[in-house]
Amino acid sequence: MKYRAIDIASFFIKKGVTPLKLQKLLYYSQVWYFVKYRNPLFGDDLQAWIYGPVVYDVWNNLRFIKRSAIIPNNKAVDVDFTKDVCTHLNDVWDSYGSLSGSQLVDLTHNELPWKQSRYGALDNQPSTNPIYINCFTTKDFKLTSQQRIPRINKDGNALGNFSNV
Repeated sequence: MKYRAIDIASFFIKKGVTPLKLQKLLYYSQVWYFVKYRNPLFGDDLQAWIYGPVVYDVWNNLRFIKRSAIIPNNKAVDVDFTKDVCTHLNDVWDSYGSLSGSQLVDLTHNELPWKQSRYGALDNQPSTNPIYINCFTTKDFKLTSQQRIPRINKDGNALGNFSNV
C-alpha cells in the first residue's frame, strides 16, 4: 500500500512536532524507506526549499501554524499502518526524533538528495525543485547490520548554520 505524505505526517504529529521538524522527518521517512525497500513510502513529491525538504501538500495543510509551534494533535488523521511501516516510522523517530528542526535542517543540507536538487541555487533563493530519491542520491545512506536506521548523535553532524530557524 502506498500512503500519502499527510498519512505519514499524522504519525509524527501525534509525537509532538513542529512544522519544520515534521517536514524533515517526512524526508527521512521517504529516504530510509527507499533505502530499505527500493520503493517510495508515499506518493507525494519532496521539494528543495531554502530550509530543506518540504512536501508542499503537507506544508499547505499546516501553513497557518508557526514553524516553531507544536502542531495540534487534531491535525492528525487516523491511519492503519502496516506492521512494517509502523516499525519503519518508529525507527525514523528513534533516529531523528530527539533532534530539533534546526538540527534536521543542517543534516539535510549536507546530504546528496538535497544538494543535487539545490545545485546552482543560492542559499537564500526560493526553489520548488523536486528532490529525487533514487539509488544514486541515496548511495551514502547505509542501514546497520540489523537493517535499522543508524542513530544520529544529537551533538554531531549538525553545523548550527540555521540556528535562527
